[in-house]
Amino acid sequence: MAEQLYEAWVAAVREATDIVDVIGRYVALKRKGRNYWGLCPFHREKTPSFSVDPEQKLFYCFGCHTGGTVFTFLVQHEGREFREVVEMLAKDAGIPPMDRREDNPRQQEEKRLRSVLEWTLEYFLVHARESGAFAAYLDQRQIASTLRERFQLGYAPEQWEGLVQYLSRHGVAPDEMEQAGVVVRRRQGSGVVDRWRDRVMLPIWDPQGRLVGFGGRSLAKDQEPKYLNSPETALFRKSNLLYGSHWARAAWKRGERPLIVEGYFDVIACHQAGQTEAVATLGTSLTQWHARYLARFHQEVDMLYDQDNAGQEAMERAFAILSTAGVKVNVVVLPNGVKDPDECVTVLGADALNTSIKGRLPYLTYRINQSAADPEIGTPRGKAIAIERFKPLWKVVGDPVEQMGYLEQMAQRLRVNPSILAQSFGVWQDVRHTFGKNRHNMERTAQVPSHLASHAVRLLALLLRHPEQVPLVMDELQEWINEQGLETVLEDVAEGRATRDTARWIELLEPSVRTTVMEAVNYQGPDGGTLEIKDYISAITRQRQLQRWNRLKERVYQEGGMAPEVLEEVRVEQHRLSVAKSGNLSTSEQGKEGYYGAGKTRGTSN
Repeated sequence: MAEQLYEAWVAAVREATDIVDVIGRYVALKRKGRNYWGLCPFHREKTPSFSVDPEQKLFYCFGCHTGGTVFTFLVQHEGREFREVVEMLAKDAGIPPMDRREDNPRQQEEKRLRSVLEWTLEYFLVHARESGAFAAYLDQRQIASTLRERFQLGYAPEQWEGLVQYLSRHGVAPDEMEQAGVVVRRRQGSGVVDRWRDRVMLPIWDPQGRLVGFGGRSLAKDQEPKYLNSPETALFRKSNLLYGSHWARAAWKRGERPLIVEGYFDVIACHQAGQTEAVATLGTSLTQWHARYLARFHQEVDMLYDQDNAGQEAMERAFAILSTAGVKVNVVVLPNGVKDPDECVTVLGADALNTSIKGRLPYLTYRINQSAADPEIGTPRGKAIAIERFKPLWKVVGDPVEQMGYLEQMAQRLRVNPSILAQSFGVWQDVRHTFGKNRHNMERTAQVPSHLASHAVRLLALLLRHPEQVPLVMDELQEWINEQGLETVLEDVAEGRATRDTARWIELLEPSVRTTVMEAVNYQGPDGGTLEIKDYISAITRQRQLQRWNRLKERVYQEGGMAPEVLEEVRVEQHRLSVAKSGNLSTSEQGKEGYYGAGKTRGTSN
């Protein structure tokens, strides 16, 4: 009952709030048709693509695809908590606030969980003072005592129920311990045991400096995993957190670029070198939430990732996400022989890290330099592969002038004819004759890349109009739906929750899918009905098969040969492609076997 009252209170505040008036305090809006338009506050743009719909009480940017309710806007723009935003707007609308103690069980739960986490931190700090192994480990990593205190590093002793007993003395029930993420259920029998044992414990705070969870680093060499984080809880959502952000914000506000590193101890090492602008993700890839959060503070970020394959792949994904949010990306390269900021400071000293940061390079320049250093770049095949790898990265750069600059760099460093390179990238398009005696000379104009809605967006837009087709899509594309994180979204669409109160539904979605849903809600394409939905099923199946084929080709190139098992896999894939193109398989069979459809797909160009 109390939860329903809280939801009703939030809905009443949203209905009473003029979204145009609130957003108009931050964005100059001009009415055009039924909506209001202005320059998006979440990314840089010259032509207004930010739209506010007063009827649906939603905002949406067609440039960076950020959208939501008035609450979402203020949470993202101001960095406030959801509850704080609702209370502020309730006061403006003359709606009495809800009693936190009685009418908001969510607030009560969060307060209780914070208390459990604070007592857990006390426990770790007490045992840190008593553990010689803990002190020896931090001495080995040369972490100064001032940093140990700043980051409140603690120790989880090698006990099964030490924390359980400590929290029990504070009146915490086992269920509450589990909800806070500090214990796990016994595999056999009843009861709970400590989540962490014999680990250095690193408290994790949200951007407002509130304790939300922990990360534990094993001390024993054979203990796995090496790092063990809190599980997802009501407070700990790793896709919406950056380690060290509550300290870094002060540096960002002074104009320092955010520095993204890979791990907890990398952040600590950066602080030891005076680089307090450093943050790290929590064992996950950089998300759209991270990108939008960083974009509020600076137009550029520096990335300092490990030089191994995993680090390079993570940096490439982060570049695409940050660029889409309008953020320029630089790369920091460490001296040879050191793999991360922690090792750099420990082995070479703080000056070496600071010098490396000053020598940052634009990400695409860094990638061009990498390609130029590849021994295979002297061969035609090596050049072609390097160019193909570069294309998707180049396309996410929004500025045509910057794009042309990178093409010039690539042409020079890879020794490729600039005209041929430009044609390969599709920037020379419209061919027309000139006047005069040279009229037969060709004049080409640059093509500016445009955003095309993804298959996920267009298919979801169709399903919002035809929810009865959701079971068909879920049956044919189950694996793809899981990869996209859309299973819950499609269930909501099928059951009508998406259309009963669209604004509230969007608010309750996970941040990782909210952008896709907002794009689908605002998609203006034609309605091709069931036939188009089936076309998209075929197109997505085809796209997945192409991805598998391209990964296989890359594997062949990387391994430098054709081992028997690889050759067999190539033959299987070639057969699948041949059969699929002949049109002998139904869409359902394509999805189950990994084949793809042979028919043409309307309105799909990506």
